[in-house]
Amino acid sequence: MLQARSHPKRQRCLAHLIRKAVACSGAINQKAAQIGQWILDDLRELIATIASANEDSRLIRKRMAGLRRVCHLGKKADHTKLQALAKEILNDWDSVVAFVKNPELPPTNNEAQRTCPHVRALRHAVIARNIGFGTRTREGSLAYSSLLSVIETCRLRDLNPWTYMASVLANARQGLAPPPFPLGS
Repeated sequence: MLQARSHPKRQRCLAHLIRKAVACSGAINQKAAQIGQWILDDLRELIATIASANEDSRLIRKRMAGLRRVCHLGKKADHTKLQALAKEILNDWDSVVAFVKNPELPPTNNEAQRTCPHVRALRHAVIARNIGFGTRTREGSLAYSSLLSVIETCRLRDLNPWTYMASVLANARQGLAPPPFPLGS
């Protein structure tokens, strides 16, 4: 089975990295704030260079080298979040800059989050995971993801998820199989 992280054309969403860099640029530690700002500037400049259809490979290489250099500084900084961001970028470098070699890849997944219902459907789950720090067991993760799947499927079919889940529980109490998902209205 091909793992998503090993996909040759996997592009990290630079918008997520930019948000983390913005947070680091606002650090109280002035050195960390300056390095965070450099990372932020380098990410934005790399995107702008590619977006302008600039074919100057020297300029692109310069932007990439600058980002890599500042991330190495960030790894050594006395700021936990800045270190984590710098390591995240360097450890997944090929996927951070995949859009440079593959122009069909967008540097962010903003458009997908706006237009793709399946990506948008996951957003609330990701936020809940981050706020609640996830589940503590494999069984908890399975139960949580299963419930989210049922709720989202019902939402997409314009059904009340609580009514459907009540019928699943009623069947289970009688030893019956769960009812099939209605096709919706």
